[in-house]
Amino acid sequence: MNKRLKACPACNATLEITEYHCPSCNTTIQGHFSIDDFSALSAAQAEFVKVFVCCSGNIKEVEKALRISYPTVKNRLAQVQAILCKATKTGKHPSEEILARIEAGTLSVDEAIRKIKGR
Repeated sequence: MNKRLKACPACNATLEITEYHCPSCNTTIQGHFSIDDFSALSAAQAEFVKVFVCCSGNIKEVEKALRISYPTVKNRLAQVQAILCKATKTGKHPSEEILARIEAGTLSVDEAIRKIKGR
């Protein structure tokens, strides 16, 4: 389960990693660190990806493993693709990607507005 905080509990803005700390040697590294694409996945989406990979991408096997229907597998796969695949690869307009992330629950409306204004 992905227990890393992704959004501010006060305002729901996307959090930024600015510090890493080693409890073993007490070293602290400060800066602005990017987060990989997989960190954007929810715990449920990360579990889906794990099952999908373990089933070698065989949708029938994913259906059995998760006890869900074919359309549900395809829908969850599309949600993950919206997060992991760049707009240039999918051919989607950037606003379509933002809308898909809102629908998937991985992006708040406030975050979407900030992303759109930032363009």
